[in-house]
Amino acid sequence: TLKKATKQSEAVPDTTEKWLALVETTLFELQELAHMEKAYMQKSRTMNNLIELVYSSAPSMD
Repeated sequence: TLKKATKQSEAVPDTTEKWLALVETTLFELQELAHMEKAYMQKSRTMNNLIELVYSSAPSMD
């Protein structure tokens, strides 16, 4: 039983390390996605403002 326990405790750090690495990568990817989404939102807001500007400055068709 003692041998088994030592074997298990040896395996834990490796798994934990892998898990932490996975969490780190996932968090990094989520951060990247958030940045991209933020940029996209800003871009689309700018586009909407531009479209509104064009519409408001265009002569009325009626």
